[in-house]
Amino acid sequence: MSVEWNPDPAAGMPVFKQIARFYEERILKGDLPPGVRLPAERELAVRLKVNRSTVSAAYEELRAGGFVTSIKGSATRVCELLWEEKPVPVPNWRRYTGSRAFDPAMSIYRRQHEAARIPGMINLTKGELSPDLMPLHLLQELAMEVDYSCPFSYHDDFRGDLGLRTTLADTLQAEQGITVTPEHLLITSGVKHSLHLIAHTLLQPGDAIAVEGPSYLYAMGVFPAAGLRMVRLPVDSGGLIPEALPALVHKHRVRMVFTNPTFQNPTGTSLSSARRQKLLEVCESLRLPVVEDDPYGALSLDPGNPPPPSLKALNGGDRFVICLGTLSKTATPGMRLGWIAAPLPVTGRLAQAKNRMGCSTSHAGERLAHRYLLSAAAQTHLATVRRILALRRACMLQALREHAGGLAQPAAPEAVPGGFYLWLRLKHPVPDRELVEAGIREGVLIYPGSLFGAEPGFLRLTYASVGEAEITEGVRRLGRALAGLAGG
Repeated sequence: MSVEWNPDPAAGMPVFKQIARFYEERILKGDLPPGVRLPAERELAVRLKVNRSTVSAAYEELRAGGFVTSIKGSATRVCELLWEEKPVPVPNWRRYTGSRAFDPAMSIYRRQHEAARIPGMINLTKGELSPDLMPLHLLQELAMEVDYSCPFSYHDDFRGDLGLRTTLADTLQAEQGITVTPEHLLITSGVKHSLHLIAHTLLQPGDAIAVEGPSYLYAMGVFPAAGLRMVRLPVDSGGLIPEALPALVHKHRVRMVFTNPTFQNPTGTSLSSARRQKLLEVCESLRLPVVEDDPYGALSLDPGNPPPPSLKALNGGDRFVICLGTLSKTATPGMRLGWIAAPLPVTGRLAQAKNRMGCSTSHAGERLAHRYLLSAAAQTHLATVRRILALRRACMLQALREHAGGLAQPAAPEAVPGGFYLWLRLKHPVPDRELVEAGIREGVLIYPGSLFGAEPGFLRLTYASVGEAEITEGVRRLGRALAGLAGG
């Protein structure tokens, strides 16, 4: 890689900062994509006619900014993942200003977005129900029952509509065994809003948080935008490993744990009852709060094998678990309706933050959600969603057996079926960008593992947003793409 540039000693900026700025701009423009090797320090020093210590300082600046990573005895490369692997030896000022300009996965997202417009492209990435599974007619009917006699003014209680919170508390108790009062509940516009409130209110820039790896939380961008450091919590085929947490807390001073323990996105795994209880015991001993994201808990696809109880419902969970929920996965994401169930002091503080940030939820939307939760038809709809998702999941597994030829198989075949996704392990791992491009050439969109913080060799498919005919054809196209990459 040639360098057609030289720093200017008279520019009024330290030379090492000029070098760092030069590479930073090339990385942000995409001229140096994730994974590309930068010149060795000695080599670059000779090219630029500077001391090696100057190049070392420039590379340290890039590492602190999250642009490059270096392994002792190996090369310096453009970052491919956002996980915090070791304590940062110098202040990362990008974290403290609450921004992260560089996202290694952004080029893949951008490419997928462009390709989605191609006629005939089958999209196996969308994490939402297909329109035929959304209760649109029911919502239209219920909208006629919404009470408009009360004015749509600013809430006296920033937690949200009292009627909705009362019904929601009853629903959580009846369906999940979670005991809360309306005062423990805060209505939000969805999980991302909930995470934003927690990240900007309960944590500080520079704080470390433990997140399952892989995890969809990695992909959302909420935590880096809040200046938080994501530390990878190891997982196996049974989900996160609670025993790994104390060492991470000691090494990185972790302040909070984020987990999606039921039908986890993207792996589809659910923590066993034993691991859930162990996680609570470990976190209690460390005085470490847990944020439990549970968007898929109601979507068990095997009636005879339901998932274990929510962390919030277990012994001790009421004291230090913050539970997040939403109607986006069981109804429609357009409702923009979610909630936080937390200890009273936490809910009160988050409610004040919600008001200060101006992120009020829709009063009409809250009242519609209230009618929806009270409706017996909503439960009938949910049963239909479960039944059809189970059929689509079986269809996708069958298509993989027929068309992928062993090139992609479920990474956790013993996982209890539920949620929206299949997490696949490739027989022949390839760089994720090659995988994405091969799929696009064949007319199918998939999400590679790196978008969720996984190493190459994994991908996620959804069966929620497409019908069985598209599932079969999409997997057939994926099989062709994988065969081509494997040289078949």
